[in-house]
Formats: sequence, C-alpha cells, structure tokens
Amino acid sequence: MYLTPAGCDVSLVIEAVTRAMRTDRVTELAAALAETARRGALDDPGLFPPPSAGGYARRSIWRDPQGRYVVLGMTWAPGQGSPLHDHGGLFGAEIVVSGLMRERSFRLVDRDPDGRHLFTPERETLHGRGSIGTLIPPLEYHEFGNAGGEVAHTVHVYAGDLDRCTVFEREAGGWWRPSSIGLRCDG
Repeated sequence: MYLTPAGCDVSLVIEAVTRAMRTDRVTELAAALAETARRGALDDPGLFPPPSAGGYARRSIWRDPQGRYVVLGMTWAPGQGSPLHDHGGLFGAEIVVSGLMRERSFRLVDRDPDGRHLFTPERETLHGRGSIGTLIPPLEYHEFGNAGGEVAHTVHVYAGDLDRCTVFEREAGGWWRPSSIGLRCDG
C-alpha cells in the first residue's frame, strides 16, 4: 500500500503510472490516468492542498524512489492560472479531476540574440472532469488555469522531478522574456 503524507492510499495510481512509465510513452501515461480516474482513485480530497490566495497550490502525491516520475495534485481557485511556461524538458500528462480548466497552447517559432522567445498561439481549449492533456517537448508551452466559478483540482505526472521550469513574460512586439523559477509544493 502506498500512502501519501496526507494518509491517502494511492496504490492504484502508483501502480498504473509505474507500469505506464516503463514504456516512456505519453499515450500509456494518459491511459493510466484515465483508468485510475474511472476507478475513483483520484477522488480523495486528501490528494489536493487547500486553495491558496497567492496562486494555484501544489501537493506532492508521490515521488518515485528511482526518480522516474512525480505525481502532483494541484488546486486552482476561480481565476487562478499559470503564466506561459515550459515543463523543464520533461514529458507528462495531466487530468482534470474537478472543475473547468482553460489551456492556451503556444508554439516556439524563434529566439533572438537577447534570449527572448517568439511564440505563436496555437489553440485554446476548455477541459472538464476527466479531460487529459499530454506534454511532449518541444510541444510543451502553455498557460493553464481555472476557467470556472468553483475550485478545480488536477493531477499531473511528469517524467522526472519538475522542481524548476521556465516562465515567460510578454514584451513588446510579440516577444517573451524567459526566467527560470523554482517550483514548490504547498502541502
């Protein structure tokens, strides 16, 4: 039995994700998340931190002892979202457990000598309960946030320890300035 620090039994999640990660295929990972959701393994409120006034909140559900992957539970209050960001070069998948999430994906088209990035928007999608998104570098740039009026919960799995990523701040002329940030867990 696998227990989170919050005392939740996440055996079904860990077993399914571990099997999927052996293939290094994001499609297998997405299928594992879908199966665990169908079986109700993601419905335990203890998987998610309480909402935070300072932005979306992250909780470590599981860190693979061999460093192959991490599983995170995230809580998004209404209106909260991430800036445009990457995923540190890691592939992964995310599933909406409750609420309504909006994703805006971007394609990197250029970099200038000053280190700025030029992105073109690709699509905007609304994701409801059970919706699964995949991240495959270099197609990993997006904004993600709560599009509904209630608190939303999502589960994210990354092929490694996503403790840093690059966020981008919009500048004039369609360029974006990158900066590396550390990511923390709230509970």
